[in-house]
Amino acid sequence: MTPKLRIRLRPGWQPAENPAIPTYKRSASTDSGALQFSIAQFRHGTAPNATEQTLVAMCEKLTSSVRGRREVASASGTCDFGIYGTAAVQGGAPVRFQAWVLSNGREFILVTHTCGSAPDPEEVREATEIALMTGFG
Repeated sequence: MTPKLRIRLRPGWQPAENPAIPTYKRSASTDSGALQFSIAQFRHGTAPNATEQTLVAMCEKLTSSVRGRREVASASGTCDFGIYGTAAVQGGAPVRFQAWVLSNGREFILVTHTCGSAPDPEEVREATEIALMTGFG
């Protein structure tokens, strides 16, 4: 059985209309980026070696397809779910893309924030807070 995501939104964030996967937008901005969530569960065999470094590497690979990719920034640490890695890039399309991979050692949560235009720094800060507070519940 797939666990249910626990997403704690900041005030002003709302679900996007008709998303195929959980997607949220910041309602204060008409040009808001999309914050999306998905789950990957480990089901059998040897458990993957989830370290902060491997999670950052996953995020860097996820962001590698951004056209005109530049200004790559990465980070890792602890979060509500366990540990995380993240990479954020600036580019031509999309203008900004950030991926977080969260892990508790057996399950993984992928969170992405994609912006078609330069985002409000407050939106980026809030997206990061929401990502790092995500878990199962």
